[in-house]
Amino acid sequence: MREELVVTDLIADELRLIRISVPGVRGSIAATTDGLVVAHDVPGLEPTQIAALVAAIHAVAVRASWSTEGGQLKEVITRGSDGYLAVYAAGSAAVVAVLGTTDLNIAMLNFQARKMIERIAAHSASLARRPQAGSPAVPAPPGHGAAVAGESLPARRPRAE
Repeated sequence: MREELVVTDLIADELRLIRISVPGVRGSIAATTDGLVVAHDVPGLEPTQIAALVAAIHAVAVRASWSTEGGQLKEVITRGSDGYLAVYAAGSAAVVAVLGTTDLNIAMLNFQARKMIERIAAHSASLARRPQAGSPAVPAPPGHGAAVAGESLPARRPRAE
């Protein structure tokens, strides 16, 4: 339990660092790939709703990236009339979303976020549930986790030429 608190504190520190380091960042959140909040820095917003939405965006983007032969998802960025939402894959266990204003420099964000995402991925790996010794492993549903390094993907259909 204490280890989880330390890990979430480390992740929260990373999220605050990105807001401080990149002008135009309004906040950020780290969530599990199934939509649970790990840590957040989203003043004035509801983190549980954002975590669920970000996990859904991530899942669709992972599938879209693989289906279009784009490979393993790194990030997906949306731009709205009032700002940006950047969603980054942080290993197999977490997703990080950064909310930005219309003045956000996406290139600067991507440059600054790269190392933060790597650190969050390393921290969040320890939060992933592992089967207890002696208990049977529960297999993932078909298609779940296809973007995890080392796992095989379902066979692709041949392209129509």
